Amino acid sequence: MQSQTCTCPCGESTFVIKSKPLIRFYCHCTICQSLYKKPFVDVSALWAGNVELPENHNLHFGKYRLPPALSRGICKSCSSPVVGFLRLAPFVRLAFFPSRSVEDESSLRDSQGHIFYHRCLAESGDALPKFSGYWKSELAVTSMLIGSMLKRS
Repeated sequence: MQSQTCTCPCGESTFVIKSKPLIRFYCHCTICQSLYKKPFVDVSALWAGNVELPENHNLHFGKYRLPPALSRGICKSCSSPVVGFLRLAPFVRLAFFPSRSVEDESSLRDSQGHIFYHRCLAESGDALPKFSGYWKSELAVTSMLIGSMLKRS
């Protein structure tokens, strides 16, 4: 995959992804519902080393949960979530972003399921797996990630 520029809805905040995302899923957590002002968000994730932020980016980073986990970059102009970073271990970080932000959405993986489905505001109506509860949702994303890494080796 060639590099792709990703943008927020207003176009003021951008970043570049340099590889195809590892995983894609729908998140129904209350934090995403609040930040995106939607019942769920279509999310893609890749290794953070494959994300390039401009030197003078237009993002404000904040953590919306205790203990702080995912540091989410929000566009200062339109208040939309743009990209978030999660440290899994020293020197191991993932980046999460709304799938709609890529220029060519066909370059993304198919969604692998719904997480935090116990928080859903409307039934999805698709046949994808649905994971309810915090730990089941976290395990589902971890399993998706491990499955993606195993397929690449």
